[in-house]
Amino acid sequence: MKADHKIELMCRVLKVSRSGFYDWRSRFVDRLKKSEYESRLAEEVLAVYKESRGTYGHRSILEELMKKDIVSSRREVLKAMRNKGLKATPQRSKPYPRLTDIPEHKTCKNRLRRQFSAKQPNRYWVGDITYLWTGEGWLYLATVLDLYSRMIVGWSISDKPDTQLAIDALKEALANRPYRKWRLMFHSDQGCQYTSNEMRQFLRDKSILQSMSRRGQCWDNAAMESFFGTLKQETGLGKWPLDSAEETKFAIFDWIECWYNVKRRHSKLGYCSPAHFEANKGRVA
Repeated sequence: MKADHKIELMCRVLKVSRSGFYDWRSRFVDRLKKSEYESRLAEEVLAVYKESRGTYGHRSILEELMKKDIVSSRREVLKAMRNKGLKATPQRSKPYPRLTDIPEHKTCKNRLRRQFSAKQPNRYWVGDITYLWTGEGWLYLATVLDLYSRMIVGWSISDKPDTQLAIDALKEALANRPYRKWRLMFHSDQGCQYTSNEMRQFLRDKSILQSMSRRGQCWDNAAMESFFGTLKQETGLGKWPLDSAEETKFAIFDWIECWYNVKRRHSKLGYCSPAHFEANKGRVA
């Protein structure tokens, strides 16, 4: 209609002030721009959510958007997630209980004492074994985690939860990571795999200091327990076992090597992945 009639004439006929019309038009254009921005943002949020395998919450998604030079805010990301019906995998968190006077193990004392951080790589490693049910029976996963970057530096899967399984995970870590003799400490629980003479001799031969959690204190190895909880929750293996052992092994490999170590962001690392944190020597900015 603007081509056929002047705006001044239409405002007079419709009994609308020109200033009011221009004010309405500017607000209408702003609403269109905002709607278009929100639509584009929602698509970006959805893309990041899918890349994270459905595990990222709004804080991690916002960090990823900022990395891509997309300006947004927590409120806008939360709104976009609500509109798309996106929910992050819930993480169960519990405060560490206080240290209590529980007797140390006769074989090895707790040298780590819940100091779940390190200023340098290959100074403090933690390890443990977890059980995974499959359609063909139990599988057992042993892992070794570096507290500096939370990277899984060694892992092994077997159908037997024996000492050799734990040693194989350590052997993989030692093959990939240089360390100084007697400057590396390995911490675990009091499982028979780690208290065995074979394991103790292996660590002595490799000049690695051994540390163990106190009896009945799973929180003494909380970093490793947390990793297993995250793995089972994000892969779904804790609730929905796969049909075969081979499928389970591939799922573990894919999650650890293709996602957790190289891409998954950690709040404790300034929302960096373990690989990025190590590559930048602990600089998170």
